[in-house]
Amino acid sequence: MKLLKIDYLFFFLIFIISALFVFELFLFPGRPATFDSNIHITTMTQFGQAIISGDFPVVWLNNFANYGLPVGIFAQQVTNYAGGAITILTQNPIFTYNLLVFIAICFSGIFFYLFLRLYFKPFSSFLGIFVFNFTQYRIFDTYVRGALPEIFSGIFLPLILISLYILIVKKKNYAFFLLTLFIAGLTLNHPMMLVVYSILFIPYLFFLLLTNNLSKQLMAKLLIIATSSMLLGFLIAGYYVLPLNFELKYFYNGLWNNHLVLNSYLSLSSYFTIRWDYFLRGDIIQFGLLETSILISGFLYYFYKKLIQKSKENLKFLEFILFLSVLIIFFTTPFSNFFYERIFFLNSLQFPSRFLSSLVILPPILIAYFYDKFPKKMFFLLIVIMVCIFSFPQIYGKNFTAYPLNSYYSSKENLYLVTMNTIWTGTTEDYPDKNPQGEIISGKGKIIAETLKNSSRIYTIDATTSLTMVDHTFYFPGWNVYVDGIKTNIEYQNPKYRGVITYLVPAGKHSIYLVFQDTKVRLLGKILSATSLILFIGLFFFRNKISKLIKL
Repeated sequence: MKLLKIDYLFFFLIFIISALFVFELFLFPGRPATFDSNIHITTMTQFGQAIISGDFPVVWLNNFANYGLPVGIFAQQVTNYAGGAITILTQNPIFTYNLLVFIAICFSGIFFYLFLRLYFKPFSSFLGIFVFNFTQYRIFDTYVRGALPEIFSGIFLPLILISLYILIVKKKNYAFFLLTLFIAGLTLNHPMMLVVYSILFIPYLFFLLLTNNLSKQLMAKLLIIATSSMLLGFLIAGYYVLPLNFELKYFYNGLWNNHLVLNSYLSLSSYFTIRWDYFLRGDIIQFGLLETSILISGFLYYFYKKLIQKSKENLKFLEFILFLSVLIIFFTTPFSNFFYERIFFLNSLQFPSRFLSSLVILPPILIAYFYDKFPKKMFFLLIVIMVCIFSFPQIYGKNFTAYPLNSYYSSKENLYLVTMNTIWTGTTEDYPDKNPQGEIISGKGKIIAETLKNSSRIYTIDATTSLTMVDHTFYFPGWNVYVDGIKTNIEYQNPKYRGVITYLVPAGKHSIYLVFQDTKVRLLGKILSATSLILFIGLFFFRNKISKLIKL
């Protein structure tokens, strides 16, 4: 696809409507009342502090949940590293969060536009993006849920779709590397969204293979290449994926086999409502009347062409979009419960409504499809007016509050809820403040010197008698204590210090080194990521020879 001058104009217009979409976030001081924005702002701010402390990759956050937690095991990587780095520069966590929301909205729109341009004309594609940008679910994610990582995932989906198109249709070998990078990016950004978006890009892969007049041999070869690329991208994220799956058992959340929230399926009214509440009551999550009407129009048009006109027109792309809409809607209803109960990566989604992130891209595709066929000014104007009527009144934040910026640098409670506390601790806010970090709790002696970092401490102890020390840190596998370089046992079941690191120190003067290190699982994850990355780089440098070998 060759970009035209008009395409660059539409890039600028997408930038403008994206800025208008998030304008209110920058207009008022503080942040609006949302479900999750406080979690994401606090996490990325403390990621920045961990980076300054010298931690990379970031696993432990010492000021999170009072005595610290390994938030990096389960927290989304891309937004937290990006947010942490930007916050170091801006020293303003709220501005950083709002900036990331704008980047997500703007670039997801631009990349989705580029995907639409593979099939439609510029005006049609822009109209589709205008609808996409103001879909109710995107507004809800931004101004009600505050779901930054989910919004940010929208950047990667169109890039994955474009990469598949370049690989299968254009047969360009560089698409293998693009696809690998974007799968890795999506996995690191939000592994749940990898599952949600797979309901789009995996069927799209087969759609391309089956509709491009490929020989069976070439079809099989391209399928293997695409699958290998996606697998390699997933393995590059191994340092994150392995601990996420194998160390979650140390949290209360990991004790459950089914993480699906009860009664969280969407009802019929969710697809025909034009308003929502800003608090938890009834069907708070809506797909939207306009978006549903566009899908219904797609079905009506298809049946009209097939049954009434008996048209010979090629409707394969339309059929594919309608098939996807039925499939995705099915997974938001109770009828799909059979699959959620039996497929572990589905019930880990928690809320079937997450599939709306995939569904919202289909009405814009249909709008672009219709406008390509009926390029009437009145049709364009009608769609714009309907978006203004149905969507614009919802674009606002509620109860903007300017909390002190230093409140994001520490949190007494576990913002990810008590289910993400470790199984050997109590409620984090019930523990006293960790001041000082290290303390002698029995025996006689004193701390002569200390060096405190995010994931390590060095104490110099002068012990008159043998003594017991506490470090006001929640124990987690990986914490180790060394007395004069010799590893000593950690006790974390002391009734008075439940789940907190305590250890014995003999009489005399000693150097204590307490450090959070890799477990075997985390080390294996890093090795997997490094090996996969080396393989990726090797394949890139020898890509021409490999292309000749497989004759792509």
